[in-house]
Amino acid sequence: MGHARWAAMRVTIALLGAAVLLSGCATGRRIAWEKSGVTQAERERDENACLRAAIGTDGGGGLLVPYCIDREVYTQCMEARGYTVRPR
Repeated sequence: MGHARWAAMRVTIALLGAAVLLSGCATGRRIAWEKSGVTQAERERDENACLRAAIGTDGGGGLLVPYCIDREVYTQCMEARGYTVRPR
């Protein structure tokens, strides 16, 4: 197997593993955010920035440490950007 193919496979496995680990932190409750005058791309950019700000770990590092989202930090970040929660 070539180096590039092996590297792509490792990235895919890491992403799948991260998704599984992240799902362990989820509560199942989905929230929709709205803000007048923003495009979907702008909202997604803001959501991603707030997610990055709210990511924490509950371990000492490494690939297999689950990452969890601090929902309070995420909510405060979105509200600070002018978004409100829209019921789903």
